[in-house]
Amino acid sequence: MIETFEDLHKAIGKYAGKPAVFRGVRDAENHKLVTKLGRLKLKKDRVLVKEEAVILRLFKQQSRPYLDWIPIDDWEWLALGQHYGLPTRLLDWTRNPLVAAFFAVEKEYSGESAIYIYRNDKFIRTDLETNPFKRERIGKFIPNHISRRITAQAGLFTIHPNPDEEFQDSSVDKLIIAESARKAIKKTLSSYGINRATLFPDLDGLAQHIEWLRSESY
Repeated sequence: MIETFEDLHKAIGKYAGKPAVFRGVRDAENHKLVTKLGRLKLKKDRVLVKEEAVILRLFKQQSRPYLDWIPIDDWEWLALGQHYGLPTRLLDWTRNPLVAAFFAVEKEYSGESAIYIYRNDKFIRTDLETNPFKRERIGKFIPNHISRRITAQAGLFTIHPNPDEEFQDSSVDKLIIAESARKAIKKTLSSYGINRATLFPDLDGLAQHIEWLRSESY
């Protein structure tokens, strides 16, 4: 149980130098490692895989006016969509455990939070395996830096061929953060430069960080 920032430091220190990636979640008890696509409540008689194709097609068609650079393949389109909240077969991870801790404690919550650690040293060669929808095993990949947010957050993704199934594996560990420690850890992380302004390097992130700094809000 993580009850102080010192506890957090010791816990993540065990993974130093090891091939591990991290994912922070606010709700330790109820959050499952299931993709947003897999959690999508479909309308009656709709099939998940077909709905996924429609979702991605619509995103490709309608996102272009907002983009300074167009993704070159479906791996990059999936990564971009996932990062901005589109339901996909991906899960977000980070190579920086402090970033994962931030996402676990950023928002006020009455309960314990968690950091998942996935220990795996293999990456998908997306230049060789060009079609993500033909991938038959869970794997992780680092997209090209198509978003400043992905870069700032040391972001990467896992792809899940069965997006509605929970990711359970012996190589996945889970650290629990006590409710009583959440607010203090958030403040300490900010003092180390892990906050909304640095992880969301745009005017929205800056404004939200300043609001947090100058108020009594969580």
